Amino acid sequence: MRKLAIGFFLLVLLPALVVAGGYGFYWYQVKGYADHLVEQAAPFARVEYGAIYVDPRGEVGLDQVSITLNQDGTRIPLESIRLRSQDPLFFLDPQGRIESGDLPLQLGLVLKQAQIGLSSKLIKTLEEQVVQAEALSPASDVNPDALGCGDLQRIDVAALNEMGYKSLAIDLVLGMAIEPHNRRIRFNADADLAGFGQSSTNIELSVTGDSFAPAQMLAANPRLRRLEVSYQDAGYNARRNKFCAKAAGVDVDTYLAEHERLMRDWLLAQGVDLPELIWDLYSGMNRPRGRATLTMEPPGGLGAEVVAGLGAPTQLIDRLNISLALNDKPLVLDSINWNEVLVEPRQSKAVLPAKMARQPEVVEQGDTAAEPASVELQQGIEPEAETSDLEDVLRGLPKRDPKPEPKKYRAISVTQLADAKGLPVRVRTDLGNRFEGKVVDARNGTLKIEQRVDKGLIIYPLEFDQISSVEVYR
Repeated sequence: MRKLAIGFFLLVLLPALVVAGGYGFYWYQVKGYADHLVEQAAPFARVEYGAIYVDPRGEVGLDQVSITLNQDGTRIPLESIRLRSQDPLFFLDPQGRIESGDLPLQLGLVLKQAQIGLSSKLIKTLEEQVVQAEALSPASDVNPDALGCGDLQRIDVAALNEMGYKSLAIDLVLGMAIEPHNRRIRFNADADLAGFGQSSTNIELSVTGDSFAPAQMLAANPRLRRLEVSYQDAGYNARRNKFCAKAAGVDVDTYLAEHERLMRDWLLAQGVDLPELIWDLYSGMNRPRGRATLTMEPPGGLGAEVVAGLGAPTQLIDRLNISLALNDKPLVLDSINWNEVLVEPRQSKAVLPAKMARQPEVVEQGDTAAEPASVELQQGIEPEAETSDLEDVLRGLPKRDPKPEPKKYRAISVTQLADAKGLPVRVRTDLGNRFEGKVVDARNGTLKIEQRVDKGLIIYPLEFDQISSVEVYR
């Protein structure tokens, strides 16, 4: 019997005690780190929590969390906070591991149901700051989001209340994944704002060093490999469209058409003329459940030295290799000439003062009695005298030289490439491949393009008979 009791202790109770002791130590370490973070936040907010969650497989967190801001007393409750890692030992000394660069290969933060009331002092303060910022902007008296929304100047808290919103409830997921074998770091951020929309951001970076410590990351020459940003409406569009259509006294389709027209005028007044493809994207995003995705995959990666070497914003756009999708259907961007997006600011009749927008009355040709000799005579102004006065004012002033034609990518034939040595070039092959860089040489039926990549410069040779189109920036 004694041997049986000893065997039972060794086989069952001792392992159970070891596991319980290890779990208790793990729980204690997590609690100590949580209390340390609460103390650090004390100057800014009072943080309270109801329970500690510990899973030794690599997940820890807090439940029933309450954050009260010291500045205005705003209370932000959270259902839970979770930290996840594939390396459970990371949570024994997270701060030391982060500072030394000894990061786990996967690390994530999950915030569930963080709520902020629209009547809270924090939201009121933010709204006041937005109003002050808009007052300093001479662009327009109406926020672009409120264009066509009756007499509304902006979609403010009062408007959101009328749409049925009383608070903001947010779920947030942040993640990081490290691939040491190819020196890549991936970040993701997913946010779900209940009743409004869902957003997702994925970033992939490459680095040249082996250390992933935050203090050494900038010295590791980080380069953007891929960026994907998406947004999907989750109820806001339907509420906003119905609310603004009612405020304008029209149906929803009429409101959306007027909103887009006013938005076009607003952008033209800022000197931006977007192509129709982008307006199709904008129109789709304003519809219920509209989803848009933007992807950038710069060839060879995009670093600070590459950006510094680009000569024009359009070169940067081309280098980013942008693609767009609306409701998961890709949009063809090859037809867009980005050099034509920026134009001289225009002021349409929609934003002109009434006296400037008024048109002269139109009279029938047969009604000679009602036809004035001229607008000037109608106003009692002598035309010749007005012209003479204007000439006197302008006489002696220097005349401005015409503005030089802006540089842009221009199509040329392959036979002209020899004269484009040293200029930026974009080439499309008969197989649909696209190359861009700088013309190094163009002789004997071969074009050589210099392109910057991770570790320096490379030169691509292309035969003239492979080229379907070529553009030179000049």
